[in-house]
Amino acid sequence: MTETPHYDLLILGGTVIDGTKRPRFAADLAVKDGRIAAMSALRGCAATTTIDATGKIVAPGFIDSHTHDDQALLSEPDVPF
Repeated sequence: MTETPHYDLLILGGTVIDGTKRPRFAADLAVKDGRIAAMSALRGCAATTTIDATGKIVAPGFIDSHTHDDQALLSEPDVPF
């Protein structure tokens, strides 16, 4: 008998856009030790924290908040990025 894995975070019911240019898809996402541990149908798994992402976009691991406006950083060094 296999034991159900325990994750730090489960994000359930979201629509995943993964940055690979493939079409968005429905999936649950699990995080363990700060890394994506699983992405599939994960309902029934255990986690310390669970988020219901129904009707929301989940974009794991590819968002880059980089800006090309270097002048803003020089003129306003306290600007929150």
